[in-house]
Amino acid sequence: MTLIKDFISVFSKPKVETSSVPIVRTTLNYEQTREIGVLFSHSNDDNPKAINYFVKLLQKDHKQVRALAYFEEKHSNPYDFRFDFFTAKEIDSKGKIQSLQVEEFIKREFDYLYCVNTTDFAAFDYIMQRSHAKFRIGKYYPHNLKSFEMMVNIGDNTNAVDLILQMLHYTKTLIIQN
Repeated sequence: MTLIKDFISVFSKPKVETSSVPIVRTTLNYEQTREIGVLFSHSNDDNPKAINYFVKLLQKDHKQVRALAYFEEKHSNPYDFRFDFFTAKEIDSKGKIQSLQVEEFIKREFDYLYCVNTTDFAAFDYIMQRSHAKFRIGKYYPHNLKSFEMMVNIGDNTNAVDLILQMLHYTKTLIIQN
């Protein structure tokens, strides 16, 4: 594991997760990525604007974006893009998510999967640990080293905009020698 100022990288070679289907973890330079996943929670007032901005930036870079959102309960759509979602009703007492949309999202082999969540959330840990994404990026939490290949340390900051900007900065400047 390498700690460089504001981000933590837990990759040095491709990882293979142990599950029923082996998952190879690797990465590409940002310019080489095609399909990007975005996992987010509708939790605060600045979140819709920040997420809309983030998805527009990715689409402007010609990335195919697939998003999955968590809502406490069903309500109107504050976002300018298509996304799947799940609600609190779909999380069982053991923390497992019973949702076809979540299972499909987990099985997608995204080049990058960004987790835009500024608070620790067990349901997102569940998704990130099982994800078939090649390279998973999110906020630094010391206990979540198995959930991400790159973690951004924004401290106690709970601003989604800062997290998004830092994740984009580090993934766009990451240079992988293949």
